[in-house]
Amino acid sequence: MSQRKLAPWRSLVRLREELRRGELSLAQFAADLHEVVLAEGKRPTYEDPARFFALTYPTHALRELAKDVALRLAGRSDKAVRQLELTYGGGKTHTLIALHHLFRDPASLPHISTVREFREHVGRPLPAAFVATLPFDKVDVDRGLEGVRGPAGERRTLRHPWSILAFQLGGNDGLRAIHGEGKAAERETPPAEPLLAKLLAAPQDRGLSTLVLLDEVMMYARVRAGHDPVWGDRLQNFFQYLVQAVVRVDRAALVASLLATEQEAIADEAGKRLIGRFSDVFRRQKEEGVQPVGKDDVAEVLRRQFFEAPALEHPDAWRDRVIAVVRELGRLDGETRKAGKAAENRFLKSFPFHPDLTEAFYGRWTQLERFQRTRGILRTLAIALREAERWGDPSPVIGAAALLAGPGSGSASDALSELAGVATTEETAGRRVEWKQLLETELRLARLAQGELPSLRNRELEQAVVAVFLHSQPVGRKAHTPELRRLIGTGAPDGIELDKGLRRWRELSWFLDDDE
Repeated sequence: MSQRKLAPWRSLVRLREELRRGELSLAQFAADLHEVVLAEGKRPTYEDPARFFALTYPTHALRELAKDVALRLAGRSDKAVRQLELTYGGGKTHTLIALHHLFRDPASLPHISTVREFREHVGRPLPAAFVATLPFDKVDVDRGLEGVRGPAGERRTLRHPWSILAFQLGGNDGLRAIHGEGKAAERETPPAEPLLAKLLAAPQDRGLSTLVLLDEVMMYARVRAGHDPVWGDRLQNFFQYLVQAVVRVDRAALVASLLATEQEAIADEAGKRLIGRFSDVFRRQKEEGVQPVGKDDVAEVLRRQFFEAPALEHPDAWRDRVIAVVRELGRLDGETRKAGKAAENRFLKSFPFHPDLTEAFYGRWTQLERFQRTRGILRTLAIALREAERWGDPSPVIGAAALLAGPGSGSASDALSELAGVATTEETAGRRVEWKQLLETELRLARLAQGELPSLRNRELEQAVVAVFLHSQPVGRKAHTPELRRLIGTGAPDGIELDKGLRRWRELSWFLDDDE
């Protein structure tokens, strides 16, 4: 039976032009709160509110958080302190940047649909706030933070978190206000609640509320307390005093992200104890943690990051494509066939991504310590999609084929190599697997098997290598044959020929067997 032809995903969605041309640095996917605040042009995608909100999906949880903060800043709520939890889609720094843009100068926000959604959900004018930030990933334990900006634009280098906060709110006068001798110098211990409350109330003299944003707390705390254990107590006391002060000051709010992007900061027992102590401080306010991105939001987050807007405005145009994909996949997979409409809805919600691909990343790969959740997934897919478009991936949805190098290449693609590098760092019982070398060997064997079955023209056996690898993480996980068929079968291969190919590959390799 000949393989049926379905149009490729590239015919319905188009990569953002700057990503296609290579002008969008992959570093742009790393949100950086400090550089956004400095606004020196290092992260234009995040610094410019128009560009930032064009890429931002206002999930229900994110809109609810913005509403709660707006009401607090307007003096109409007692929800003063919120803690961001590690979410299915990550995006904690992205959330803090959204709050920074929304309340720093709401009158100047761009007139685009995302901003309108935030405004409509809040249901009242956004209050203007003085936004103070503590980007702990930028604070060196010895030298502190350079270029801290005071309210009049003055700059200083400061070592301690409370000094950085005081200077942002009041400049040298802010430092004097918390110093025991009234000096514009730093103190070694955190100031108590009354002194911090006075600082937090200062912007009200200028008609502004006060919003404090804390990011990557454990990046600093783990190293600082590791050098000197007394700093664990100092930081805990500082957070306790700060939380109490924010609660005490009307029209002041605090949103904190404690967890570090680099998971090593909380991997050991000392890190876990610290994060537990700090979390207890914020939980005492009895406010539920905030998860800005949920499982059902992931596909839309990815679509906005990668594709031109016109293709995203008419999702009904995808429906016929999805119905065809699910119909053909149902010929191979009984579960898909039985799921019927539910399978169509699942693919429609995820389009142009294969839902099994995104679930493999978010459900499995985010458990790896060195895989940076959303940032890692965005980087990997950005590399993959740019390369897949260039070599002309024929798949109707973005799946395992997008992680392949172009036809005829004897090596793993850049995206697959990056994933292999991450997986190689994961050891089991002291055993290290050189995944890149292993994958290139398996891809060669898959091409040999494919050469015997020319009807598999969508490189299904090479896709199977990728699919097995994706399902192999964290170490100990395995891919079952039905999972492989679902992930590699969207190009409508002949089921008999596909099974022949998988059996032939199994004969050449240890990578696949009937049970696993």
